[in-house]
Amino acid sequence: MTDLQSPQEGTLERLMRSIPGFSGYLDRERRRDADKLQRDFMAKQLGTIKRKMQAAQEEMLASGNLSLVERFDKVGNKLDRVVERLGHASYGYAGFFDAHEVNEAELQAVYEHDLGLINLITVLESTVNSLTGSADPGGLLGELQQNVQALDTRLDERERILKGVQ
Repeated sequence: MTDLQSPQEGTLERLMRSIPGFSGYLDRERRRDADKLQRDFMAKQLGTIKRKMQAAQEEMLASGNLSLVERFDKVGNKLDRVVERLGHASYGYAGFFDAHEVNEAELQAVYEHDLGLINLITVLESTVNSLTGSADPGGLLGELQQNVQALDTRLDERERILKGVQ
């Protein structure tokens, strides 16, 4: 197998890679696609977290506990804004991915940052799973609120990294 071939590529892609300059175009398109898939994945995970949070809120309401309704709503609204940001972020951050040569160190920083986002979403999921039947739902809501805010802040950082502003 030559440098122009990989097991995932079809004949057309291998042919196009042989054209000067087209290889970079394919790489940029793949990065855009991967970025979109990742953001869609994170938004879907956060949607699942929101539904679990709503189920926990409904359980509390059914038991007559109305004391945390406003806090649930506040966290839920912030989570909705974060999901919206993920779903409508500029597709592939064209300014970053359109550069002829993407600095590998910058690309690695983006990937590491995105892994941090995924890890934070895992923490959110664990916390929301603990809400149902919790003896301290107020404390867990506080954790959720802090983590949703941290996620929002990390999305700001991600945009700055991708725009080259650090």
